[in-house]
Amino acid sequence: MMRRSHAVRTLCAAILVLVILVAGCGSKSDSQSGVVSINPAELYADISASIQRPVTRALDGWDWDNFLVFENFGKLLINFSNTIEMRKVTYQSTGADGQLHTMTGLLVLPKAILGLGGKPSVPILMYQHGTEVYRQFSPSQYLSHRDRPTDYPEVMVAAAIAATGYAVALVDYEGMGDNTNTQPHVVGEVLARQVIDLLRSSRDIIAGTSSPCTWNNQLFLMGYSEGGYVTMAATRELQLNHAAEFTVTAAAALSGPHDLSGAMRGVILSDNTFKSPYFVPMILTSYNYAYGGRTSLYNPATAMIAPYNTTIPPLFNGNNQSDTISEAMGMVFDPPALIVAKSVLSQGFIDQLTDTTSPVVALLKENDSYRLPGQLDSAWVPTVPLRMIHHPDDELVPFANSQAAFDAFIAAGSLTVSLVAEDAVISISSDPVKTVHVGSAFPELIRGWEWFENDF
Repeated sequence: MMRRSHAVRTLCAAILVLVILVAGCGSKSDSQSGVVSINPAELYADISASIQRPVTRALDGWDWDNFLVFENFGKLLINFSNTIEMRKVTYQSTGADGQLHTMTGLLVLPKAILGLGGKPSVPILMYQHGTEVYRQFSPSQYLSHRDRPTDYPEVMVAAAIAATGYAVALVDYEGMGDNTNTQPHVVGEVLARQVIDLLRSSRDIIAGTSSPCTWNNQLFLMGYSEGGYVTMAATRELQLNHAAEFTVTAAAALSGPHDLSGAMRGVILSDNTFKSPYFVPMILTSYNYAYGGRTSLYNPATAMIAPYNTTIPPLFNGNNQSDTISEAMGMVFDPPALIVAKSVLSQGFIDQLTDTTSPVVALLKENDSYRLPGQLDSAWVPTVPLRMIHHPDDELVPFANSQAAFDAFIAAGSLTVSLVAEDAVISISSDPVKTVHVGSAFPELIRGWEWFENDF
């Protein structure tokens, strides 16, 4: 992994002084409008200072040295063409229970430097974040915790992209932000609806008189990990059911668990130890919330063994970090002692998961992001540019997920899909927190954004 040399640090510091002087000092908050104005160069300095402090263990896998170099997002914050404004968006959307709920997201808007040149006309980028169980780490919550930018890596990515001239909207997802429902983790159609409803709200805000920019009608989608999955699901929903309202310019679905019924089912059934076992009971709690009216098979009370069937589910209340849940499953971080993820599952549920014709597998298949809703033996056919980027050595969300989606799309006749193998060198050693999956995030995200910039 590339590291910053002393010369690069010195050059960054010199440039930082100049750009702060040009753009004006200080970030400002308008308490009446809820708008926070941010100087990207100062945000770069905040991140640089923050990485010198102890990092929250659950977020320690993010490679901030890579983020800050000129080959990555650091260059966008230092060489910014716009200052940015952030605001929390509160909107209505349908939850996995079929009811209308109040949900939140974060909108990051570019603003002409010193107000010169009027309102820039910019694309909208819908950015979908990766799996997160701790509500405080939701994108919109950054506005209340701006002293800890490294707790919000994907908000920092969004800020860097916005500084180049994109309006970036980040959905919190149901169960996150101000919403206290259970998360519908990898429930594709539900999450897609919530993205599209935030898109509508963001479009309306940008069209308002208080917006510092206007929309040029280009629409991009991008996300990593679960965000890659949600990006795929939202792109599918937009193309199939909302083409008259929105036209997707391009979508980048990065390292997503697209093949839940295949590759990810294999991960759950594996006899190998796993660095993020919390995702297994997370699927149970999510699917029990979303589909409890159809089947009780995902109910943690019977799908998990004692005592985990009573001790683990309450931890998914938004107030616990992922490593806390993994520890409650028996994982130890110091000294490292990993566990087999399925060790908390009941034999009955394992048998259901092993049987490819079972109702348990059918629900996973229903949520594979490359399948056509209601026709599970067919793939939907992307007609918009769709690029998947995935590291071949990803140990949490295997490359086979993107390969399965790509193969299905090509077989169905799509001419607009591409698959790129990320080649970043990720050093993780035996660290129980650091993974190829998380270490590859910044390299893949910058590659996805550069595809938008260079090809559209």
